[in-house]
Amino acid sequence: MMEKIHKNGGITSEGTYLPPGITDFSKSPNMENSRKEAEVVLFGCVEDILKKTGLRPKDIDILIVNCSLFNPTPSMTAMIVNHFKMRSNIQSYNLSGMGCSAGVISINLAKDLLQVNKNCNALVVSTENITENFYLGTQKSMVIPNMLFRVGGAAMLLSNKRKDFWRSKYQLIHVVRTHKGADDASYNCVFQHEDSEGIVGVRLEKNLMSVAGEALKVNITTLGPLVLPLSE
Repeated sequence: MMEKIHKNGGITSEGTYLPPGITDFSKSPNMENSRKEAEVVLFGCVEDILKKTGLRPKDIDILIVNCSLFNPTPSMTAMIVNHFKMRSNIQSYNLSGMGCSAGVISINLAKDLLQVNKNCNALVVSTENITENFYLGTQKSMVIPNMLFRVGGAAMLLSNKRKDFWRSKYQLIHVVRTHKGADDASYNCVFQHEDSEGIVGVRLEKNLMSVAGEALKVNITTLGPLVLPLSE
């Protein structure tokens, strides 16, 4: 089933990719290969955005990295700081376990930090690491995440410097967060645990879409008055 879905999902020599720790049977899906996957993605994203913006690594004041399932020590932010030799007084934050909303949560954190730290550049890097988290069991609800994730990441630079106003693509005005964790159905709809054979994976419940829809409804209800004209 996975082979068929992967082929239809574009995992080919010319399409998207899975890491060698999964596709190359001579390599183990261990911590070492998970780090290698993280380094390829994180360093590539940071190099690309520094090149596009013309900034140096030492120009970054705030660094935020989010990855839900891979949380090594030293952290992913430390990996970036070490590789690019960033400043010793950089503010770094490593977010984990926050699922698909982690990217937006990172942007919200950057926004809050920029409101209290003047004349700063904040770099946000978002990724997911699947080398150690590829489920090798037979429980269907835990096999599904294997087909959702690929190797990849994204980086965004936020600035509150007046000189960057004219070259920025967007202005961040509102960030609205909705947390449904108090509801048991929402809390349990995406859950990492061991199956009956002791194999660790992430279980997706059938009610995931309805739970996500309810959260989106609450979020839009809050966001609407902030962005819609009075007539609407």
